[in-house]
Amino acid sequence: MTRLVRFLLSLLLLQGVFSTTPLKRAFTPTVKNATVVGNAADPAINRDSCGSTRIGDRAFWTCRDSQPYDSNGIPILPIWASSASWSDFNGDGTPGLEQYGSGGGRNPYFPYTASECNDNSAGACSDGSRYAIWPDSPPLITSTVNNVVTAYTLSTNDPDPATSLYKLTYDLGTLDPNVLPTVTLVNEDFWLYGSIPYGAYGNVIEDDIAYLFGQPSNGVVSLAKVPVGSIEDQSQYQFWVNDAWTSSIPRINDANISIPNVSAGGQGTYYLSTYWNKWVWIGQAGISVSADFFITTADFITGPWESPVNFYSGQTGSYFLGAYSLQAHPGLNLDGTSTNEIHISYTKNDAFEDTSLYSTPLIHIQWN
Repeated sequence: MTRLVRFLLSLLLLQGVFSTTPLKRAFTPTVKNATVVGNAADPAINRDSCGSTRIGDRAFWTCRDSQPYDSNGIPILPIWASSASWSDFNGDGTPGLEQYGSGGGRNPYFPYTASECNDNSAGACSDGSRYAIWPDSPPLITSTVNNVVTAYTLSTNDPDPATSLYKLTYDLGTLDPNVLPTVTLVNEDFWLYGSIPYGAYGNVIEDDIAYLFGQPSNGVVSLAKVPVGSIEDQSQYQFWVNDAWTSSIPRINDANISIPNVSAGGQGTYYLSTYWNKWVWIGQAGISVSADFFITTADFITGPWESPVNFYSGQTGSYFLGAYSLQAHPGLNLDGTSTNEIHISYTKNDAFEDTSLYSTPLIHIQWN
């Protein structure tokens, strides 16, 4: 090897070209085409804040506050705090819009306990307060064994209450298409009052590890991980603190638990794009009632993440809440996350006579 070649190789190594340390690739996706597919809805229910995941050959949806329509299509009481439904895929693999399977039941899908004012379906208490047990992220599918799917949901409401862990199971051989996954409460206080609700803000699985994001009332987003077979065992969790994994659970206001740019601050969805080989978050800004979608990406789930950018803006509703609960739906893509596309949705809130209507516009995004 000549001196000149050795010199050039030394320069390349100094610049990181041949370094064994992975380099961050700056990446900001841009939209090639955005198509409004339609309103994803259960025709029998006025539903708020719906997210989805794929179970078998169908999409499974969980939503927050839901209420029936009367014969004139006007929402009426009672309100129940959560509901769930299925939807099918069309012959070409694109997602169908009609949700079904709720059976018209008036009970919350995620059940209340006796201590949570469970004598009504909304969790309303006699003093005017309420246990609003709302799923902010769709269930995390952890396994399929002997045709039985297992998933978990963590649910909480502000400010910083205890967080409940629910387990969902579903037999893919079930013949009645209207039967929903069975829900059981694993632990009403899985994350204690005043602690970080890991998993309620977002979740994603890679290589049999569940990564769980938490955002308490101070708005700081932090990260935990656990083997998928140990979701119920808190002793198996590790937490990202001071740029390293530790088994010591941090407190809400601890320093060095925040991951910069890991979201735009509002509700959203995490997933791993195998097409881009990037971790992705899509969602809304922290304080927003508009359908302005933001995206950020990273090579590693622990960061560094790109600065979130607005990539799409949908129509805002006419009611004072406008639009919120912005989410992405990687399970609705024909080939999952291995293609250069994503479906997104939001809750559109429109004034209607003396009340308001919720709708869930579903949008197909093709990236450049």
